[in-house]
Amino acid sequence: MSSPDLSDTEADVLQAVQSEDTADLYDLARAVGVGPRAVQDAVRRLARHDFVHASGRHVRCTNAGDQWVRTHS
Repeated sequence: MSSPDLSDTEADVLQAVQSEDTADLYDLARAVGVGPRAVQDAVRRLARHDFVHASGRHVRCTNAGDQWVRTHS
């Protein structure tokens, strides 16, 4: 399975999530420098690729997300 192409925002959000155990959407928005809606959309797309798991406002990186960050850093 090939690695999906991520937008700059998706990649930034994934890297920010990976650096925390669990991240809050609003903290991610501040860290990445975009609005909460953009983060929410990015998290939704990342979850479809199984890179993150979202529960309410909290997001955590999956093993696949960790691996993507390691190979694209």
